[in-house]
Amino acid sequence: MSTFGQLIDRTYREYLRPVEEQEPLTQVANTDSITGGTGLTSAATSISYQAGLLTPEEEELIGAGSVIEIGQELIMVENINTVARTLTVERGRLGSTAAEHLTGTDIIIKPKYPRINVANAIGDQVVGLFPALYAVKNTTLTTSSTQFVEMPAGTQRILQAKIDNSTAGSTTTVYSDIPLELLTDFTPSSTECAVQFPSTPTSGKSVFVVYASKFTRPTTEATDLNTTSGLEDFHEQIVMVGAIAQLLSELDVDVTTQDFITENLEQRGIPVGSGERLRNALLRYYGVLLDRARREQRSRFPQGVELYGISFT
Repeated sequence: MSTFGQLIDRTYREYLRPVEEQEPLTQVANTDSITGGTGLTSAATSISYQAGLLTPEEEELIGAGSVIEIGQELIMVENINTVARTLTVERGRLGSTAAEHLTGTDIIIKPKYPRINVANAIGDQVVGLFPALYAVKNTTLTTSSTQFVEMPAGTQRILQAKIDNSTAGSTTTVYSDIPLELLTDFTPSSTECAVQFPSTPTSGKSVFVVYASKFTRPTTEATDLNTTSGLEDFHEQIVMVGAIAQLLSELDVDVTTQDFITENLEQRGIPVGSGERLRNALLRYYGVLLDRARREQRSRFPQGVELYGISFT
């Protein structure tokens, strides 16, 4: 499973950056002490860049008022000294935040599709998967003398529950199904979520619970999208396609990138009709992927229906 940063990179690679259309780039050459090594501090207003990575023509693109990008930070250039290879800059522009950057980190010159925009779109799509889809999580509870046990905050549905009914002293673990009622907005629980047993169970027994939860927005590029956000592998393409459709409504996408996205869709069996808006084709593909994921999730965890007090699966 990817990290947040890896999914951002994959989105660029598959949808936004054709190999022949890469923006000019150089790398950070600052060597101040920062977290994890040396590089550019978050307060620095002078950026040193590596020699030999930019042509003279590319250096000319870096004029006063131009924007460069390091990670998710957008930086405005105030002055360039091509002899000393230094930039005088204003940090954390256009809604981004000044941050530390290690020596050797890429500096993108005039980014067409800022990384912070792509990251925000992906984050929006992750949390937007619910309620059509849900994150599948699990926890192990220990029964007490009360009929309810606290569940993690945000629990939406109990998918499966099994209680350890092993005989004392036995070396064999025996789990049995147990019906649990989910209690939400339940103030006696610190998380406002709990499960209630059909009767008061024996204290100290383990109950393995699989439950549905909302997806969690990733906060850093190191965030593991499975363990932290709740995504599974098959969610990644859905999130990327939704993010690109969102970006098409927010950014001015050039013809080369539109052709690149069109080719990508057609390779996946989603032809873009003559005169059809590219965003509509992406939304159509998004719908196909979402329906497929919903069917897969329903096959794993069939949702029962209750009628006249009788549950049917």
